[in-house]
Amino acid sequence: MKAFLQPLQMLAEMENITQCVKQNKGILSVSGCMESQKAHMIYGISEACGVKSRLILAEDERHARELFEDIRFYDKKALFYPAKDLLFFQADIHGNLLVRQRMQVIRALMEDPCVTVVTSIDGCMDYLAPLERIGERLLHFRNDSEMDPELLKKSLVSMGYERVGQVELPGQFAIRGNIIDIYPLTEEAPWRIELWGDEIDSIRSFDIQSQRSLENLEEITIYPAAEPFDEKKPVSFVDYFPKNQTVIFLDEPNHLVESAGRTEEEYVQSRKNREEKGQQQLPGNWLCGFRDLQKKLNRQNCVALSVLDFQRGDWKVSESFSMTVRSVASYNSSFELLVKDLKNYKKQGYSIVLLS
Repeated sequence: MKAFLQPLQMLAEMENITQCVKQNKGILSVSGCMESQKAHMIYGISEACGVKSRLILAEDERHARELFEDIRFYDKKALFYPAKDLLFFQADIHGNLLVRQRMQVIRALMEDPCVTVVTSIDGCMDYLAPLERIGERLLHFRNDSEMDPELLKKSLVSMGYERVGQVELPGQFAIRGNIIDIYPLTEEAPWRIELWGDEIDSIRSFDIQSQRSLENLEEITIYPAAEPFDEKKPVSFVDYFPKNQTVIFLDEPNHLVESAGRTEEEYVQSRKNREEKGQQQLPGNWLCGFRDLQKKLNRQNCVALSVLDFQRGDWKVSESFSMTVRSVASYNSSFELLVKDLKNYKKQGYSIVLLS
């Protein structure tokens, strides 16, 4: 990746941006970034500053997924964190797919501080339980350790797992004599635990179709199959990232404000419609308002990337930089035009990188 970092490091603005990011608290504005260059800038700034974790916020899920695909070119371990459908509150119209994807990100945050996560602004607008609370609910087992099947059954049910006759889908578990099958949301294959009395004799993953063993395991950690919610100490997704080790990248702050406003309006209207129909006990503090979220972002180390200068509004901008960027023409398989432009770029002293 040095070939992609070197052109950025040669820019005079890049050195100033890097120095500001290392000491920044608030919003550092970088305008002039075209769509394809935003991922390049995120990677370049992160590498130059030695950033451990990155949180990237886009206006909606479509833009977040596009940015996620771009950032994966530079960071193969990047993760996508989908937003809950706040109109349906706790209902998941996709089965447990959204919870599974979100829980995989939570697992990554708990096990590895060096992580890149891309999400939409509404992905940060629902309240969650603190990471410490989730950590208290994890179940750890090792080979040769003791296990109480009845206690395990109660624990799995409280964690959101469904007991079935035979495990087929993530979020299920089955107990047949001394054999316990569990399909955690965070794993690609289910686990089979065999007991000898109250002692674990073996732990292995297995294929759901053939039931054949895949891998012997010495130790496992079971994560919840439902996202726990703490009404006393709710936090937002932004709070999952340590302040002194994270840089938050804001893609087009003006668009973030507009999208968050629409999400709040839809949520309020949805609550009103449900209450008019007589539904009771709706969650009171399910939504983290954008104003509160914006205050948190203003206290974090944030870099705002935009094509044009954005309206400051309630954003606390500490420094502003402007980049001069040119987009590359689409040649539509015309190699003659490509060669002509490459020769012109070379005469003008451009550094050229061809990627296939």
